[in-house]
Amino acid sequence: MVIMKKYIKIFLLIFLLGSGYNVKAQPQFITAGKIEFEKRTNQHSLLEDESMWDEMMKKNLPKFAVTYFDLYFNEEKSLYKTGRDPDNRMIHWGLSYISNTVYKDLKNETFVNQKNIFGSDFLISDSIQKIDWKITNEPRTIAGFECRKAVGRIFDSIVVIAFYTDEILPSSGPESFGGLPGMILGLAIPRMHTTWYATKLEVREITTKEAAVPKEGKKFNEKQFRVEMQDILKERDWLKKMQWQMLI
Repeated sequence: MVIMKKYIKIFLLIFLLGSGYNVKAQPQFITAGKIEFEKRTNQHSLLEDESMWDEMMKKNLPKFAVTYFDLYFNEEKSLYKTGRDPDNRMIHWGLSYISNTVYKDLKNETFVNQKNIFGSDFLISDSIQKIDWKITNEPRTIAGFECRKAVGRIFDSIVVIAFYTDEILPSSGPESFGGLPGMILGLAIPRMHTTWYATKLEVREITTKEAAVPKEGKKFNEKQFRVEMQDILKERDWLKKMQWQMLI
């Protein structure tokens, strides 16, 4: 009888250890943290083939401009802003003069976007854009997370390819993008010759300062800002290849 009880205890111990291991192996759903994104833009695509000056620039500039952004997030809000410094000497000067900070109120589905374009601050406030995402079964691993591919369109004709993970619960992502069942960790916009991919995640609570709402800039809603950009582009034809960088 004593021996039988001993074997029962051993069996229960093995069972509990095995159950504990299985629970630990389950995905951990993340609700707050900081993600670093690497943005890569084919800057040669901004240059004209027939221009002698542009041909010289192509020889001196690497094909891809690489910049970094940080996304601070929790279940209620996210803030996407410039991260660690890139080597600006290796970036097309036009790209160097465009910066973007995006605050999203995930609960109320609104955003505040602060853009600095050639020294001028713009502050755009509106509802978060609704993208008709088509989710596929195509997988990809990004920053250690299993992601699924989704395809959508913005501005009627611009194709956007996103990879999201449902292991990070808030529905956000780089720039102004979101609206998927989890966090976007990879993004590609072929028309812009640009990709964004998460490089690392720090799981932690975010501070009020890290996710503060931007407040500086001339105020617009999204429609008004597009009209403003059209007026600017009429006067600066050489900026047209960078218009999507300014609008997203």
